[in-house]
Amino acid sequence: MGVNMTKETKFDFNFLVESAIKAPSGHNTQPWMFEQRDNKIIIHPDLTRSLPVVDSDNHELYISLGCALENLLIAARHEAYACKVQYPEKPGSSITVELNKDDSIKAETDILFDEISKRQVTKSKYNNQILPADVLKQISSCFNFKGISLLILDGKRNFEKIIPLIIEANNLQFNKKDFLNELVNWIRFSKNEAEKKKDGIWSATMGMPGLGRFIGNIIMKKLVTAKSGAKRLTELLEHTQGLAIFISDSNNAEAWVKIGQAFQRFGLTATHLGVSHAHLNMPCEEIEVRHKLAKRINLENKHPLLLIRYGYAEKMPYSYRRSVDDVFYKST
Repeated sequence: MGVNMTKETKFDFNFLVESAIKAPSGHNTQPWMFEQRDNKIIIHPDLTRSLPVVDSDNHELYISLGCALENLLIAARHEAYACKVQYPEKPGSSITVELNKDDSIKAETDILFDEISKRQVTKSKYNNQILPADVLKQISSCFNFKGISLLILDGKRNFEKIIPLIIEANNLQFNKKDFLNELVNWIRFSKNEAEKKKDGIWSATMGMPGLGRFIGNIIMKKLVTAKSGAKRLTELLEHTQGLAIFISDSNNAEAWVKIGQAFQRFGLTATHLGVSHAHLNMPCEEIEVRHKLAKRINLENKHPLLLIRYGYAEKMPYSYRRSVDDVFYKST
């Protein structure tokens, strides 16, 4: 269960974790557990919620942990806590955040705090409104993490050369039976199922009607193909204003977490500015296509690990999240 507050408790664990768990994660698996030790919060990877087909090395899992970490840090600063982060040394390791009260930082409350509850990954088709230059500048310079960079390809003419790689990766994935089985396992085909599980991809967030699991399974496994997926991607890209590629100098657990932090600041900044965003990460998930992507954008010695589309759109239904009690780490 969540931590009950006592005089000895130095921070509101529940408040900070409630902010952290609003972060995005692959297939909305929410692969995290949180533990309190004295003035520290430990973010543990929950490997029972990994995606072994689409994310065989768990780099996307750690990107998700980085998103949760950044939410937690923003919430902590909002409550005037200085934070020191110990990054994971290797896959399977945890993240440790040490918090100490520091009233001097109250005046520097992050404007992104209010966006934590508003942000969503908007999977719908975007409209054709172009981002103003000042908005583009703000989302392009919203983070500063050593070893992490952002390449913005604004306007279709600037990302046309990436489209064939997106389609290639899509085809590779949908031609794998295990990929489709993994995806379907995490889709919640009705509101009732989504409310019960409080995780996974609720079909309504993709603009799909509530079908129920039996019918949903049949449609996904019989009718959804590489060809139909490519057609849908082409339509989405026709109305995408730009692509954001998150790049790391290294390919290790610490870099993955920092990519997540950078992406979360991007998502929150975009939300603050009224810009929608969604994952388009297939070329980064398929290793052979990732190498082609790095070569195509002249970054052969670096690692493009996250691809995001952005533009303007109406909000979609929000994904569900598990409670603090559900993600409270129980040591054995």
